[in-house]
Amino acid sequence: MRKDFSLMFGCSLLFGAIAARAQVSITPLSTFGNNGWLAPGSIPDLTVNDTERGLAYGNNHLYFVSRNGGDSVRVLNPTTGADLGGLNMTGIPAAGTSGSAFRVNMAVVGGDGAIYVGNLTLNASAATAPFVVYQWATESSAPTVAFSGIPLAGGRVGDSLAAIGSGSSTRLVAGFGSSPSVTGNNGYSIIDPTAHTATKATFSGTPPNAGDFRLGITFGLDANHVLGSQGGGLFRDTDVSGGTGTLLASPALHTPNERLLAYATIGGMSLLATENTLDAHVSLYDTTDSAKPVFLGSANATTGTLHANTRNVGELAWGNISGNSGVLYAMSTDQGIQAFTITVPEPGALMLGTLGLGILAVCRTRRRQ
Repeated sequence: MRKDFSLMFGCSLLFGAIAARAQVSITPLSTFGNNGWLAPGSIPDLTVNDTERGLAYGNNHLYFVSRNGGDSVRVLNPTTGADLGGLNMTGIPAAGTSGSAFRVNMAVVGGDGAIYVGNLTLNASAATAPFVVYQWATESSAPTVAFSGIPLAGGRVGDSLAAIGSGSSTRLVAGFGSSPSVTGNNGYSIIDPTAHTATKATFSGTPPNAGDFRLGITFGLDANHVLGSQGGGLFRDTDVSGGTGTLLASPALHTPNERLLAYATIGGMSLLATENTLDAHVSLYDTTDSAKPVFLGSANATTGTLHANTRNVGELAWGNISGNSGVLYAMSTDQGIQAFTITVPEPGALMLGTLGLGILAVCRTRRRQ
């Protein structure tokens, strides 16, 4: 009887843990656009013209960067997706006066509400095409230059951007592209927008490979932990100290076209969100152990045939996080903007989940006896 009781108790723990894991949900935010999806053309400057790549959340607003008919940073209602106007673009160089490919491209928001938008340079040089990050201290202010320089001489910089911290502790990270082929393009640069400086993370060998942080990049638990991807069914998990980068792991992702990345902690659980640039579906991973992420599920709020994202670009942004739930926004270029509510179980239930596989094996073995 004692043996049977132990078996029943252990199996009860297992099934409770499995149920808790199943409670992690990814649900379209029904009030946003059409049941969680702002389709291209549903609001101004959200197009299929390859002109929208940057997306950010802060100040209880959603921001996306557009080059449709002129450069702008649009402000959206995060609940409905309604267009609320645009940021002041005064002071950003007019088109044709800079060597950058795009004057504005990716966007992030610091913990203090400061909005940062970077350009895209195809061949970084001080004379013709520096990498530039503009800063709006508030939505009503004019932009200032938070950084202008050469994170990687001759390199492509600005396809990806992430932020962590606030005030003088704010740090940005920008990934490098694989073309042109220059030494060091298998890493990224940490930017201090207060000191207006950039520190290139250098890796002693490969992997990471050239361009591995170009299309998706995010900070992890702290400013020394950076994750990146350019596809291929994996992401790079790295640590950076000063200018030295260390590859920690190269974990697999659920599908090969997951490129866009964004990290957050919800209800004490470490979560990595990804977006597939082929069909715009988003996926969620438990990265409590970032070297061994646990796939939690996928969702897609889009409908019908999507316009092809031929550049494999876009950006994810975590929105408001409260308790055990948060909002995730996802923009795969030319495929609109999606919004999802993410809900995780209580931390205690998640702890039980880590024991599940072991208990399952015991249950199966003892039931055969």
